[in-house]
Amino acid sequence: MSNLNTESLFDEVLREIAPELEQYSNYDLLIGIPFHNEVEALPLILQSVDQVLQSWIGRRQLIVCVGDNSGQAVIDSIKKLELKHPHIEFLLPREISGRGMSIRAIIEISARLDADLLVFSANMATERGPGIDGAWLESLLTPIQGHYDLVLGSLRRHLGIDSIAHMLAAPVLEAFYGSRVGDPLGGTYAISHDFCEELAHEARFWGDNIRGYGVDFWLLTRALCWGKSICEVNMGGVIKPHSLETRNRIFYDNLGTIFEALRRDSAIWLQDRLVIKVADILARSEVKQPDFESYSFPDLWQSFQEGYHKYRSLLHSCDHEKEIEKQLQLPPEKFHLSDELWVSALFSLLLAYTFDEQADRQEVLAALTTLYNGRVASYVLEMRSFSEQLGFLTAREKDAILVGKMDSIRQCLSNRFWLLKPELSRQWLHRREQVKPAIIPLGYMEYVPGKPLVVPKKILGKDQCLINTDCISRELRKRYENSFNAFLGQGLAVDVNAPPPIIVAAVKDFMERLEQSLEELFPGDLYNEQGLEEFVEALFAVFPQHSMFTVGEDLLREMLVRFPPVNIMIPLACYKPADLLKKMEARDALTYANLVEGRMYSDRTLLWLLDNLKPESFYWVNIKPIILKEELHPGELAQIRLSYLNRVTGRITIKYLEEGKGGKYPRLRYFTSIIRRLAVAENFSQLFQVIVRERKNLGLKVGYSLLKLQKGDELSALNIFENQHHRKLVEKLRYLAKKLSEQGNEEKSRIFTLMADSYGLSQVLEDETFLTCTAWSWASYSFKGGIKIPTPMTTSVENRWFNHDFLELLYQELGYDPKEITQIIFRLIQANKGGQNLLDTLLPARPRDVAVVVQEITNEPSKYLKRYEGNPILEPIEEHDWESKYVLNPGALRIKDKVYLFYRAVGSDGISHIGLAISDGYKVLERLPRPIFSPSTAEEKRGCEDPRLIIIEDRIIMLYTAYDGNIAQIAAASIKVEEFLAGKYENWKRDGLAFKNIWDKDAILFPEKINGKYVIYHRIEPSIWATYMKEISFPLKENHAIIIGPRPGRMWDSLKIGAGAQPLKTKYGWLLVYHGVDYNYVYRLGVILVDLNDPAKVIYRSPNPVLEPEEDYEIGFSGAWVPNVVFTCGAVAATDKEVLEDNDEILVYYGAADTSIGMARATLADLVPEAFRIEVQA
Repeated sequence: MSNLNTESLFDEVLREIAPELEQYSNYDLLIGIPFHNEVEALPLILQSVDQVLQSWIGRRQLIVCVGDNSGQAVIDSIKKLELKHPHIEFLLPREISGRGMSIRAIIEISARLDADLLVFSANMATERGPGIDGAWLESLLTPIQGHYDLVLGSLRRHLGIDSIAHMLAAPVLEAFYGSRVGDPLGGTYAISHDFCEELAHEARFWGDNIRGYGVDFWLLTRALCWGKSICEVNMGGVIKPHSLETRNRIFYDNLGTIFEALRRDSAIWLQDRLVIKVADILARSEVKQPDFESYSFPDLWQSFQEGYHKYRSLLHSCDHEKEIEKQLQLPPEKFHLSDELWVSALFSLLLAYTFDEQADRQEVLAALTTLYNGRVASYVLEMRSFSEQLGFLTAREKDAILVGKMDSIRQCLSNRFWLLKPELSRQWLHRREQVKPAIIPLGYMEYVPGKPLVVPKKILGKDQCLINTDCISRELRKRYENSFNAFLGQGLAVDVNAPPPIIVAAVKDFMERLEQSLEELFPGDLYNEQGLEEFVEALFAVFPQHSMFTVGEDLLREMLVRFPPVNIMIPLACYKPADLLKKMEARDALTYANLVEGRMYSDRTLLWLLDNLKPESFYWVNIKPIILKEELHPGELAQIRLSYLNRVTGRITIKYLEEGKGGKYPRLRYFTSIIRRLAVAENFSQLFQVIVRERKNLGLKVGYSLLKLQKGDELSALNIFENQHHRKLVEKLRYLAKKLSEQGNEEKSRIFTLMADSYGLSQVLEDETFLTCTAWSWASYSFKGGIKIPTPMTTSVENRWFNHDFLELLYQELGYDPKEITQIIFRLIQANKGGQNLLDTLLPARPRDVAVVVQEITNEPSKYLKRYEGNPILEPIEEHDWESKYVLNPGALRIKDKVYLFYRAVGSDGISHIGLAISDGYKVLERLPRPIFSPSTAEEKRGCEDPRLIIIEDRIIMLYTAYDGNIAQIAAASIKVEEFLAGKYENWKRDGLAFKNIWDKDAILFPEKINGKYVIYHRIEPSIWATYMKEISFPLKENHAIIIGPRPGRMWDSLKIGAGAQPLKTKYGWLLVYHGVDYNYVYRLGVILVDLNDPAKVIYRSPNPVLEPEEDYEIGFSGAWVPNVVFTCGAVAATDKEVLEDNDEILVYYGAADTSIGMARATLADLVPEAFRIEVQA
């Protein structure tokens, strides 16, 4: 079994035991024991646990033992036991064996059962032998039932500092995590169910270093990083010493975990800490005796010597070579390895482990294990010598002084960690900057204009499976396009290639048919109380009985008595709450109260309710509509509203329409809103059931679920939860369609099936019209006063629908179960983290250093470029082998009255070179017979492509694509203007790659600093990025932003876009001609105008192409390299002018079908409509 399949293997093990767990779904406590080969001890411990549990009444307990693959003998011994409590035991396969994986499996089972967890050690013992003390369970569990998330149990009764905890884990926790814990590696703890859930989900990212003995440190640091409440319980007991070999293995595993934790948690520990938080100690057992020595000095000394000679080169890299060599030459009894050496070596090798690509991480850990043996040997000598000087004292006096000495040694070691940490932090930041990727490629997709979804292009999934998110977005886009076309063609009988106005009219007609069908199915005048009651009654009669899992009647009645709703009681002539409760149900009264009593009343009642909630407060109630009565003077209320407390009452409030309101589709608005409210009730029922089942912090979690929170970005938990409401709405539409079909009403059934099929669908048509097919969006837009058609800014359903589908498809491709998404949403909402991006649950660290700039949509078209009548102006020359096949994509540079064309040329060998032609702007005056720039480095061995050029100061700077046959990268070269004009065309100096090993093309450089920085546009497919730099120096590592991406739907630039010609300065902004590609792989040209002082701000983007393949040499009927292409790398002013104005002509040079070169022209006024030509004041 490959190591890459460990996640699948782990999942398979859990699937196999899942049937056994079903009968324990209502158990609320799990006792987990990881084991190895404790064939004698573990059965005794289980019998002891079983006996202690018999005194626990009111909790259902399950014992789970998970062992290494070598533990079959232990399993056999357990099966012989006659335990009174249910127990499950199983082994993990060899490939995933280890203490960490056993505990992970136990945590996963606890999360699935919604149970709190106790983790015991298979080596636990009391003074009487293997087993547990009767008080231990209560000591561990009581805090978990309160507000604590993690309880650490310590069995250490005596003080010693030769332990791994005191020599390594404790000072690391204090210096790096700001936490002081007495025994961080005790191996016995209690974990709340909520924390188990979070750990179970995050465990997929743990990696190899957490599979072994280091899992205890890992769990503790996760609790610290996630802000969990932690306490300690000192239980006493007996610790069984390990052999030196086992102890070294434990140290090795813990060190690997500690290094991995520090590597991942650097954002936390790099912050300066002035306060150390000491974990709460709930049961104190004074440690007044020193531990006995567990390991002899000769064994430690020999282990250190052997390891030192094996890992000499690594240990010498710690800059303590001379001191170590000196100590080795001394007699053993004089050996001393200082705190300074130990800590500095630890920090030095931590840096090597983290940042040195050549470092063997296993050897780094082994070398430090060697050094640890030396440090413990030194400690043994120190304590032995000190103890010998106390021979005249009584045993009690001697123990007291030894304990004081140990405290002193431990404090000195901790101080050394603190003292050396600032230098480690400085080196860490420096080395991190050196190895930090210059840029992390991000994919860009836009389903709804102005609402881009940006995710990493590559994501590692289960078992290190690498997923390309671009493929997912393209697959999903195609699926949506097919659904849209099917809705038009098959559903509405409209030609999918019809002009946009006809398509829009057809969708609008469908909405009118929906409105008419609803009027026939659900009659009633929505403009009066009686008619609305008729409509709602008919609607509720169609759907099955709806109920909601929510707060029971008794608690709501008590709340009304405590908080009388006087604004309801007065118009109903009720003098006390009891009178009100005789006239209406508590749920109805509370619903009205929440609407008319004001914010203060709602807040007070909600807080009281949350304080008094208990699991038994919840049960199923029927959902009912409430038609708001005029006699209660509700005032200006929303027509349909489900407020925070309404989600508790299970009531849907509805108010009849006022004359002149409701829009064109009032019945559609009411219909979709009401059934969506039923869907909301279903989803909140599921959420409340989860909360009640978990028991802990009930009021807090319900409060977070009810309160209106920030919804976060497009993939936040709350936004996806919102879309789940709409998904259930669609389920109800399909139910209605099926019911109508069963009744023989096929036409109506077909209409509502179409309504369901088209839900969430939208498309941007060829004229940039955004057209949604979602009935909710049309009804809502018209209801709010819209008079045309819904716009991207007036609806959110379509984008959420797409994002939800994308997220599920991504989960599936990564090897995870999309059903997990709902579980994660519920967990985040309960934790008041509903605004968190769900991608964070898939990525250990999501890139956040790239800004995404959302641009305004511009609909006014640009005029077209006019082709030069002498096109093509350059064609291949068969006699020149280097340009015998194709010439294309010229960069252009005007110097006075000449225009220099730097064109890409390809010969019979398929390698691209850069040639030079000199023109007057129109006619070619001279064409050099040899290339002026050819491949010379490994990165460009297959070609130097697509040059773009500008002049900055006295140099011509050329950005081009270096291609090695596998990856295309941006490269830079430069030449002095003086040399170039002197005809020394080949005197180029290569300036390096912009972003090494990143597929990146289409780079242009702005010719002057803007706000103190140079700006480069470049294309990480499919969007245009801007990168800022103080000086022109490569590689680039400064700030990045995605400024524009491909437009959605049927737009001509819907697949990908890229920067084209170099920026031209105008009095209105920087003008750029760019290329766009559609899904038929037709390349066209468009224009953008960006702000003179902010190149990330797009003032204008042409909705239409200004040049597209039309001529034979552009379409490429025969002999073309790539047909249907116009592609530019250069444009110049027709005259030598620094800042262009309206009537200045612009000459655009372009590759045609990647085979020849043409030129087209237009004035600035032609390319930028008048509304966007606003002069920038100096």
